[in-house]
Amino acid sequence: MKSKIFNVALVGCGTIAPNHLNALTSMKNVRVVALCDTVSERSKEMAQKYSLEGVGIYTDYYKMLAELSLDAVHIATPHYLHAPMTIAALERDINVFLEKPMCISEEEIESLIVAEKKSKATVCVCFQNRFTSAVKLAKETLEADGGATSAHFSLFWKRDEKYYVSSGWRGKRATEGGGVMINQAIHSLDMLTLFLGKPSAVCATTANHHLKGVIDVEDSCEGVIRFERGVANFYATTSSLGTDDTTVTLRSKNHHVIINLPNITIDGVTTCFENEDNYVGKKCYGNGHVALIDLFYDAITEGKKSPVPLEEAKHALKILLAAYKSNDTDTLI
Repeated sequence: MKSKIFNVALVGCGTIAPNHLNALTSMKNVRVVALCDTVSERSKEMAQKYSLEGVGIYTDYYKMLAELSLDAVHIATPHYLHAPMTIAALERDINVFLEKPMCISEEEIESLIVAEKKSKATVCVCFQNRFTSAVKLAKETLEADGGATSAHFSLFWKRDEKYYVSSGWRGKRATEGGGVMINQAIHSLDMLTLFLGKPSAVCATTANHHLKGVIDVEDSCEGVIRFERGVANFYATTSSLGTDDTTVTLRSKNHHVIINLPNITIDGVTTCFENEDNYVGKKCYGNGHVALIDLFYDAITEGKKSPVPLEEAKHALKILLAAYKSNDTDTLI
């Protein structure tokens, strides 16, 4: 029974903010009381778009935390701010719905886990693709066959110089934490952990093929990942000139499953979920935000485990951090 009304703030009113607000404003047990962004006009535009009359507009996250009594914050800020902002909320026993990546370093992973253990609040990391119709069907199919034993994914996206230069923080190791792996491919890496379990090692190579002198991170990466239940290969790049495309292929003893959101092909038969699901933004984002956010508030209402806890979300991040260190040699995770 959803009886409590949660006072919630969204921090970061950029590209992904509508996915959060679309979910939050549809929920009867949530009240959006504040929007925070360093550019106040972005917050005001979101407030107007979603009819959030009387909502607080902040440019200082820490001032907002000090002034408001919040039950939860949604953090959708540049990557390097994820860990300190989440820890600040946890120290005040405020629940956190955190956009990926959870942080950008091994040290921050441990700091987040320690902070959550000390807090009365919890964290949910936004790996929304787990909750799409296609992925749920894939999991049901493969688990009924004993589980996936191998996989591979390919990611071909286009991200040009304008994309990086206009943000001010993307394409920089210190603020984004990496390139295609930490920004785009991390969702596919998480999907591999969902099907193949805990990763143990990775052998990978990284390169910057088309934005030399513009970014100091990789635009491409390929490699092999070993998991407790199998092996996966991958190739990811943002140097593609076509439309964004991500394909995850999984095999079990008797099934061959191909996920290309919003579609899934099982043993040659394709099911399209495009017409039954509602999308905010790009279809490659999936439509899992609403389902995941709803589960997050169910969990904190009932005192249950977070739907995507830090301890699970860390595996995808550990894979890509190990890939950065690999330099074409086996690196333990």
